[in-house]
Amino acid sequence: MESGGGRSGGQRPRVYADVREEKSPVPAILESLGVRVIVRQLPMGDYLVSDSIVVERKTSNDFARSLFDGRLFEQASRLAEHYDIVFIIIEGPPVPRRYRGRERSLYASMVSLQLDYGVRIMNTMDPRGTALAIESLARFSSRGGGQRIVIHKKPRLSDIREWQLYILQSFPGIGRRTAERILERFGSLERFLTASKAEISKVEGIGEKRAEDIKRILMTPYRTSPSGAKRPASLEDFYKRGGEGDSG
Repeated sequence: MESGGGRSGGQRPRVYADVREEKSPVPAILESLGVRVIVRQLPMGDYLVSDSIVVERKTSNDFARSLFDGRLFEQASRLAEHYDIVFIIIEGPPVPRRYRGRERSLYASMVSLQLDYGVRIMNTMDPRGTALAIESLARFSSRGGGQRIVIHKKPRLSDIREWQLYILQSFPGIGRRTAERILERFGSLERFLTASKAEISKVEGIGEKRAEDIKRILMTPYRTSPSGAKRPASLEDFYKRGGEGDSG
């Protein structure tokens, strides 16, 4: 397990782990499975599997706490805004003992995360199961030297309805079900794109904050060289910009 720069031979799959994960057994298990783990302070998420795949690891108790204290959906929205593929791994029983009687809320939140935010949910029983899941993601994403996990596949040109849904799901935090609600409410993409923030915020699953984000995307003039921070082109670029980068 690495915590700084340096070169390592071989073509092992590689993941970046957040420094907070050093206290968990998952990084060491990943190393034993043949995955190269580089520990860094990540801006969000617990594991970066590739430039587009992030994993957030939560014990089942932490998942439930974050739901009931209001952190869960805000965190999911941020992750979905910055990464194409977001996995939340729930480690332990889906319904912890102390939250029995609140199963409906827990399962409803898992459904909402997947349908409204496009977040993938995986459940593992222990840290080894979590490590095995991350190892599989790392091997799939590095196989053949490129990204092999296909997401958000473009529909056929003749399928207008699917294209409408596809376009709407490109906005941050909008999954298929929310996209369907938008079209049911506005009737067409044109009416949605020209709607006011107040009108957009009335769609179930959007709200004022997300409506504001959508209008900002629609109204901000395009710049060929955006000012301010931008998403790095690669993991190496990210770490080189922040200081010492991994050279392996």
